[in-house]
Amino acid sequence: MVSSEILKSFNLFNGLSPTELIEIAKLCRERRYEHGSVIFTIGGSATDVYLLESGKVDIQIEFKIYDYETIATIYTVGKGEIFGWSALVPPHRLTASARCEGKTDVMMINGKELMEFLERNRNAGYVVMKNLSGLISSRLASTTIALRHEIQKLIKK
Repeated sequence: MVSSEILKSFNLFNGLSPTELIEIAKLCRERRYEHGSVIFTIGGSATDVYLLESGKVDIQIEFKIYDYETIATIYTVGKGEIFGWSALVPPHRLTASARCEGKTDVMMINGKELMEFLERNRNAGYVVMKNLSGLISSRLASTTIALRHEIQKLIKK
């Protein structure tokens, strides 16, 4: 079983009580991925939120303008960060793909189960959703920067 102490290190859960963390820890499952493994792909159904314990995960999108086509890494997830947040936000569709850089250990939480917990525990729900909105805002900024970089590469060709 995952320790609630580990969950304290994830920004998504900043501000939750020890009791709330214990309940969320009960929802966690652990998994290891090998280098190069694709955890999920853009457009798929988002069922799990991923919490990175070790390794790195590149969040990637396919980028195509006319004849220019590439896979752009828009963000690299590090230890203590989450990805797969679409499991908590309707319509629960993945907005990018996730590929492991090296061996990667994650904890996974089923989004539906976590949302049920958050609905029953409104204070925890407010805290987690506030933290999640900050994370989404940050990832949107990273995506914008990565896309600008890809467009600049295209213009230079």
